[in-house]
Parts: sequence; structure tokens; C-alpha cells
Amino acid sequence: MNFVDFKRNTESGECSPIYLFEGEEKFYFKRALKLLTDRYLSEPSLNYAEFDEGADISEVIASCNQFPFLSEKRITVVKEFYPKKELKSGEVKDFFDNPSNSGILVILNSEKCEPLKKFPSVTTVDCKKAEKGDVVKYIKIECQKAGVDIDGETAALLGEFCQYDMTRISVETDKLISYAIKDGVINKKDVEELVYRDGESKIYKMTDAIGRKNFDLALKILGELTEGGETPQRLLVSVYNYFRRLLHVAISDKTVTELANLLETSEYPVKIAKEQAKLFKVKSLKAAVDLLSDADYNFKRGKTDIDNAFYTTLFRIMVG
Repeated sequence: MNFVDFKRNTESGECSPIYLFEGEEKFYFKRALKLLTDRYLSEPSLNYAEFDEGADISEVIASCNQFPFLSEKRITVVKEFYPKKELKSGEVKDFFDNPSNSGILVILNSEKCEPLKKFPSVTTVDCKKAEKGDVVKYIKIECQKAGVDIDGETAALLGEFCQYDMTRISVETDKLISYAIKDGVINKKDVEELVYRDGESKIYKMTDAIGRKNFDLALKILGELTEGGETPQRLLVSVYNYFRRLLHVAISDKTVTELANLLETSEYPVKIAKEQAKLFKVKSLKAAVDLLSDADYNFKRGKTDIDNAFYTTLFRIMVG
């Protein structure tokens, strides 16, 4: 089922003993946990347990089998759980065959885990990146609840500015509602003036082209960015931050979830960065970060103008 179906079912009182939420949109993970805790927990501190990736599965199952105290259910959450052979026999298989009726196990996975889906006790909720129609609907509903009007075209523009990242869309929608609460209307001008247009997708495409030595395409994308209103100073900062992320991901042994939390972003851009970092040698990424850092330093100290600082540095990265 999708998240909308899960929300509808939960609000109507339907409950599964095990939920598997999978996908890159962590916004839905947070919303799902809030829906479940609000619906079933009167005393969250006594009836909620959370386990990170690599947790002892015996401890997870023990938590699931505890009886709730002053609440209708007990909720146990485990992140990035991908069992295989454990599901063939033993306590893990026994639990998934016959889960506790007094608890809810919530599994939050960024990747798919087909073995888990074979159990009738597991309800899978698809948390893939939101599509345009879902984003527009969400924005309009949130505005309606706040007594603020927004038309579909303006809502779509907001989604586009935020690259359909639901976490950012949620924040920007709340900001626009606060701004418009007096007049009761959000229009295109509000979005254009108050929401920073996320050019990360084009920064990604340009960096990908550089990694693949397709410099003509990289320059074409750079032209699109500047024609779209991006200044060399803002581009320098964006490209620096992007290469720094690639370097961080390339040298880290942390999981996608851990990196997303560390970088304070959703898992989707981290997964993209992991794939893109493979196009570069770690040495090249370090050199690019150093060049961009030096360019920023020289510009801020008045040693060079911003055009020269950015474009010269970008060309040096391209030629290695």
C-alpha cells in the first residue's frame, strides 16, 4: 500500500502487527510513527522502544513481546533491518509467523527487503519519493487546514522549487502559511520571493558530467544555472558543499541512514552521492574540495573577483 492508504487505515482503526516502511522519503517515516504513537500510545515513555541498524534481534523481539502499560499497544521500531537466513528458522521466523497481538513492530528501511514481505503478518508501505500530484495535494490540504488559499499551479511551483523533497516542502509550506495568515492567500510571487529554488539537481547533473569527463554537457548545465539567476558566488558555495558531501560519503563507512542524519538531509541525496562518488578517486575529490575552499578564501580576502574565483576553479577541477 502507499502512505495515503496507510494513513486512512490507521485513522479508521485498522492495525497490522508488523509494518515495513521502505523507500527514500524519510518524511513519511516520521509521519507514520506520529500517526501510530498518537493512535495507540497513552504513555509513550513506557511503551515505545527504538533500535538502530545492527541491533540484537533478540532484544528487538523481546521488546515486541512485552505487554503495554496503560496504553492500547506497545510500539517497537527497528531501522535498516534486512534479515535473510534468520527468517528460515528459529526465534525470528517464529515471531514473524506469530507476532504479538499487543504490540506493533515498525521496520524503517531505505532499501527493499523481499524476504520480509513473504509473511502474511507484514504490511508493506511504499515510501518512495513523492510525485507531483501527491505533493500538490499535500500542500493544498495543509493550507486548507490553516485557513489559507493556494491554487494548484502555485502549489506545483512550490514543489518544483523544493525538488519534491517532502521534508523541505513541509517546512516551506509552514513558512508560507505563517507569512500569508493575515491575507489568507499564497500566490506565485510569495513562493518566488520566500522560497529558495533548489538547484541541487542541476548541480548534481553538472558534477556527474564532470565525473564522466563530459565537459560539454557540464558547461551547458552551468549555462542553464547562470541563466536561471544563479550567481557565481552562490554557485561556488553550492558546488563546494556538493563536492564536500561527495568526499564525506566516499571516505565514510557509515550507512546511508547514519550519513543522512549526520548531514541533516534525507536519505535520497545521500544515496545519489554514494553512487556519484564512485565516478571520482578520493584523491580527486579532496583536491576539488581544497581548490573550492581556496577560491572562496581568496574571494573573501579580496585577492580575486568572484567570476575568476569560481570559473577558474571549476575548469581546474575538470582538467584534473
